[in-house]
Amino acid sequence: MSSSLSPILYLFLAPFGTLYQRVQHLLSEDETAAGSTPPVVIKHQRPGPKHPTYGIPTSEWSIVVQRVVELKEPLRTVAAAYGVSHETIRRILLLTRQRRGQQDA
Repeated sequence: MSSSLSPILYLFLAPFGTLYQRVQHLLSEDETAAGSTPPVVIKHQRPGPKHPTYGIPTSEWSIVVQRVVELKEPLRTVAAAYGVSHETIRRILLLTRQRRGQQDA
């Protein structure tokens, strides 16, 4: 047998090495713990309100359309007043135009 490069190699030798036995013991504890309880799921929460408003109620769409079309308010100004993006206002305008087009047909 050749001499080892590490003087602590005997601690890792299987199956009687001290560190080998300790590692095996820790692994067996992990297996029993993993089988008895489900893993913990960590939920990440993003900053902001817990229940954000994702749009404008349909009851207020006519007011939004009036402000943009008749009063010529910029989309971003109306969006800021309702706490939504300007894209939301643009989509409301498109949907109301489509609905009016279907009603006229």
